[in-house]
Amino acid sequence: MIEELQSLVNKEVQIASSLETISGTLVSVDAVSVTIRTSELFGYESGSYAIIQLRFISYIRLL
Repeated sequence: MIEELQSLVNKEVQIASSLETISGTLVSVDAVSVTIRTSELFGYESGSYAIIQLRFISYIRLL
């Protein structure tokens, strides 16, 4: 699964977790989390970074 996610690095994605849905550019993927540079969304400034643990992600889709 990590290899598939790494192929999405530098692409616009939407990530849904149990708490929220975030859109932005996928910056990095490691064994336990993904980092995304967020778009303008409630609670995040444009250009902020969100780190989400893989175990909390419901889905990731390409935009």
